[in-house]
Amino acid sequence: MMSLLDVKGLNVDFSTKEGMHYVLKNVDFNIGKGEIVGLIGESGSGKSTLAMTVLDINSHNRHMSGNISFMGERIDSIKKEKMRQVRGKSIGFVPQSSMNALNPLVKIKSQFFETIKAHTNMSREDMLSLTEKSLEMVGINPSRMNSCPYEFSGGQRQRIMIALSMLLSPELIIADEPTTALDATVQLKIIELLKDVVKQKHTSMLVISHDLHTISRICDRIYIMYAGKIVETGTRDEILNNPVHPYTRKLLASRLPLMCEPVRVKGISGTPPSTLKKYEVCEFMERCDRVSEICRTVRPPECTGSVKVACHLESNSECHLE
Repeated sequence: MMSLLDVKGLNVDFSTKEGMHYVLKNVDFNIGKGEIVGLIGESGSGKSTLAMTVLDINSHNRHMSGNISFMGERIDSIKKEKMRQVRGKSIGFVPQSSMNALNPLVKIKSQFFETIKAHTNMSREDMLSLTEKSLEMVGINPSRMNSCPYEFSGGQRQRIMIALSMLLSPELIIADEPTTALDATVQLKIIELLKDVVKQKHTSMLVISHDLHTISRICDRIYIMYAGKIVETGTRDEILNNPVHPYTRKLLASRLPLMCEPVRVKGISGTPPSTLKKYEVCEFMERCDRVSEICRTVRPPECTGSVKVACHLESNSECHLE
């Protein structure tokens, strides 16, 4: 499968008054044409920073190295003006807390027209027709385009943001926590909507979330991120049915079962490592219940190329899985 987005060796640090924050560490991942890829990890793992870096919208005090290629072209070093043309037209974005991303006092129609005008020279009639079709695609009655965002429910605003991201039929959609703050019923509807939109528009999608079980419903492949690193990657079935990295296994075990009886939730003990510290060994070591001597002295393999798990479990019998 030809790669649409290809990220290699991406490192991102931010300089602050506290010191240097090491946020992304040698990240490799790719998305093929027509593919839905999930990026999963807990809060603070670097997922949103990865999305923002691809889109080049978090450059203040940022120090970056590595390659980002989109449709065969390097976009990590292109001029700001050209990158603004890529965003919206070629890469759509559903931001985290997207329900609040819309201007609450500006009509939906005006916000859609603004995006279209920034990238095309469409007539008013064509802009109106495109807006109507986009709203219909996500189940919003086009007659409401003259309403303001505050007149819609949370789920409806999420649908409007998805329509806005798909407006100009971009080759790639990046959806950052698209189901956060929505109730379970609406979450499932949004997930199915994203899946349907990808099929209708023949586009690709990167879905970012902390909820492995929900997002896995639509993903072809999944990347697991911890402390700014990709620690495991595989197809949906491989990750769900045969997880290898201890962090992936704990993520799957921490799900709250849908049952009435009281249950003990298996959470992940400890706290994520500080981004202010550079680690010479495994970042997950202090929270891992399968740690061995090699983990304390040797950094695990990088999850690049043919290596699918950044863990000594793959090659060392001392830290075997049960």
